[in-house]
Amino acid sequence: MSKIETVWLLGANGFTGKYLDPILQAQGYAVATDRVDITCKVAVQEAMLRIQPEYVINLAGISFVPDDGSANIYAINTLGPQNILEACLKLEQAPKKIILASSSHVYGEQEREVIDESCPVNPLNHYGCSKWAMEQIAKSYQNKLNILITRPFNYTGRGQDEKFLIPKIVGHFQQKKDVISLGNIDIWRDFSDVRWVSQVYSQLLLTQHKSLSVINICSGGLTNIRDIIHSLQQLTGCEMKIEINPDFIRKVEIVRQRGDNQLLSKTIKNMPQVISLQETLSWMLQIQAEK
Repeated sequence: MSKIETVWLLGANGFTGKYLDPILQAQGYAVATDRVDITCKVAVQEAMLRIQPEYVINLAGISFVPDDGSANIYAINTLGPQNILEACLKLEQAPKKIILASSSHVYGEQEREVIDESCPVNPLNHYGCSKWAMEQIAKSYQNKLNILITRPFNYTGRGQDEKFLIPKIVGHFQQKKDVISLGNIDIWRDFSDVRWVSQVYSQLLLTQHKSLSVINICSGGLTNIRDIIHSLQQLTGCEMKIEINPDFIRKVEIVRQRGDNQLLSKTIKNMPQVISLQETLSWMLQIQAEK
């Protein structure tokens, strides 16, 4: 009987982890969800030696883009993954694959609308900088560990905090509020469904690649924020006044940006079917109604 392989899923209690955990279990993995302060080198090493994982997926981190330069974002997003990689080297048998979640925010502002993995990095905020610094640190481990870095573009779904744009808008429509305060809504972004993203992560464990490969996770589509609001109006039958709050507008705002997912499609043999944003919005409205 073959040994059941263990995946240590860091950030299992987070937004994405809650969807990825059951998928991995359904695929036959033993999923370790041990919680640990990834900024503590000793704690990470002790957990690593206890779990002895064949695979590591790090989803732990600060995911909301802050406006300030808190040192905490670098401690968690940059130095935390370094502690994980360092702990992997303490194992007698290194993990078969380590997936580190970076972000499309490392691309920042680009001259072209469609962003593939060859685009130069140009982060515009501390969140993007913290992820790019993590990627750079990972380079020093590429000859010793099999590392895959993912750069997810925007994605959403049930359970995402309402400080994020789409859950905020969905929540206002479900509560039938008369008005909503937003920032710039004349922007276009690449949005995916967290269920699809989780399926992609599970499939990436099975792929072959060179250490420190980088891959976009994105739908390849482009959606305007106004169109999302219009879709929610149609789904709910509610009209809502939109107030533009200057405090919500970022100093540097990219108008149009979407990801190129050709490499992802080539890498995954059985690519999960992309879930339409309309379906995602309907699904999010349903959970709000069930509360």
